[in-house]
Amino acid sequence: MGTAGVNEYASAPAEPRRLNATDLVRLRQHIADVTTRAGLDPGRAAELALAVNEVASNAIEHGDGMVSVTVRLAGTRVVVEVRDGGPGIPAGTTADRPEPDAERGRGLWLVGQLCDEVDVESDAGGTRVRLAMALPA
Repeated sequence: MGTAGVNEYASAPAEPRRLNATDLVRLRQHIADVTTRAGLDPGRAAELALAVNEVASNAIEHGDGMVSVTVRLAGTRVVVEVRDGGPGIPAGTTADRPEPDAERGRGLWLVGQLCDEVDVESDAGGTRVRLAMALPA
């Protein structure tokens, strides 16, 4: 897919803004719609939308509540980037499967199960989570 395809499905980096439950519904719908049009199977698009919802929900709860989301095509992958300006993910946080009796800590593990690639960068200035899924050949 050429440059026109990238522009057709990309969403410009948004100014960070506070999200609420209604925004998360719209965000999930947007991710599913855009990624399906980009070529993801509807089931995989729904999985990506769920993963983005988890990351955005965590950004709202644990960050500063200000979230920006960008969707783009990168070669043969759909990439969604979620950024927040919170205090960063605490040191020692892992994406390992939590113990069955753990009350919390399933978010990054779940996102890793749903997506082909997950990349997290976090520091005192905020967190960037990049989620990617391969488009069908």
